[in-house]
Amino acid sequence: MSVVLVGANPGLQLFDDAGVVAAASLWTVDWSVWGVGTAMIVADRSGWRTIGTDEHLARILLERFTRHFPEFSGLGPTDDITHLDDRVEISSDLFSGLRASGGGVRLRIGGVKDRRQFADPSFPLGDTSLALSNVYLPCELGELSIDGASVEGAPKCEYVGGRWSSTSYLAVAEVWSENEEPAAVATLNGAGSTGGSTGPRRHLRAVQPR
Repeated sequence: MSVVLVGANPGLQLFDDAGVVAAASLWTVDWSVWGVGTAMIVADRSGWRTIGTDEHLARILLERFTRHFPEFSGLGPTDDITHLDDRVEISSDLFSGLRASGGGVRLRIGGVKDRRQFADPSFPLGDTSLALSNVYLPCELGELSIDGASVEGAPKCEYVGGRWSSTSYLAVAEVWSENEEPAAVATLNGAGSTGGSTGPRRHLRAVQPR
């Protein structure tokens, strides 16, 4: 298999009584076929924004990966995206979690409950798929603020089948690789809708014993 991206991709999904209110995907790309860099992608019921000093890379990560993640399902189409050209500052460790900020967004993920390997030989990304592996760290805490206003909501953190799983998590040592079909480089045209996977949730499925 040919590797297409190496890095880290922590994430957060927040809920209120009505359902999903917001989600955030933080990318640190150490190497990829599209370049390197850091970007944060955030969506709530008012829309989507990407943050980073490389707008092209941020859009590739959005179009090729994040918009297909089940965590972002139900948060609206990606037709109207605001990009903020700002450096994403990250402070992270595998003991306590991370803090990230940039473009008026502040993200906190903390309270690490577990550390384990995750692997999916064919993770669905729209009309294609890639092999995914990482070290997954479910966390009990997750906070998000946008333009100074805290997003009202909380992550779902559960202990099921002898394992912790959470919609607030770190994902490090992450590798995306081609499986059977070559990975197509995303373009900046035809954003489409989030759609979401019809299969199991991205990391919550790791709760189920294999």
